[in-house]
Amino acid sequence: MGYKRILVPMDGSKNSMKAAKWAINLAQVCEAELEFLYVVNLKGELLRPTVLDRHTSILEDAIDLGKRLLDTALDLVPASIQARGHCISGDANEAIIKEAQALSCDMIVMGSRGLGAIHAAILGSVSGYVLEHAKCPVVMIKAKQKEE
Repeated sequence: MGYKRILVPMDGSKNSMKAAKWAINLAQVCEAELEFLYVVNLKGELLRPTVLDRHTSILEDAIDLGKRLLDTALDLVPASIQARGHCISGDANEAIIKEAQALSCDMIVMGSRGLGAIHAAILGSVSGYVLEHAKCPVVMIKAKQKEE
């Protein structure tokens, strides 16, 4: 099966950049389009009392970071590949699944953070959630333990 549109969630980690490079190579082979995604999730930050009076600045900083990460990924894409960046807000788990469907992506390529079973059980795992709920194939670029 040929893939035509690939979603690449980015989180700023080295492994998400590895996933972006892997997706670029795949897109070249498949002649697919790339949709890079950064999800701004501020729910924990906005509830802290020390930041309540500067929530706009925190949101703007998070969006700015997301745009810079997306620009970095987009700069790696050859001109022969159509690619776009999307910066949205929300819960990363749900946002990735919804964007994949909204953009009609037929594959998701993402990095895993290599949290391990105990950390993933306590903190939750975005990659695990996406693997479980995505309606399309998911390629997970695994982190080496020393990198993350």
